[in-house]
Amino acid sequence: MAESLDNRLAGRLAGRLAGRVQTPTLPPAAQVVSWLDPVDLCRELDESLVAAEPPAAEALALHEAVVTLAIGCGGWLLHQIRARGADISASGQTLETLEASLELLRILHRSRHSAFPPEEIEAVRQRIFNAAA
Repeated sequence: MAESLDNRLAGRLAGRLAGRVQTPTLPPAAQVVSWLDPVDLCRELDESLVAAEPPAAEALALHEAVVTLAIGCGGWLLHQIRARGADISASGQTLETLEASLELLRILHRSRHSAFPPEEIEAVRQRIFNAAA
């Protein structure tokens, strides 16, 4: 019961944070800082999945939803910053650090929600890394 409540709260929090990132009246630096909150939430959710190995199906579903939401917001935010030529220096971030955070989210997503079964991924790894040079 507590885990379900925690998952619902995390889901609601992620939705609110995403809405704040996309608030057009916020200065770009504030949008950046707001986006870093869901990035941190995704890291915490990922760490909880590692700790609960094997993770519950509900926890995996929440992880996928929150990470996907954060990826979408991050992609939108980077596009807006570039399109406007916005100054984000007040956030303490650069475009490069934001791109790195977005790539981290993509890695978190791929590591848990690949469309390929683990056996197939392992077979590809074997073919690539054990191939004759």
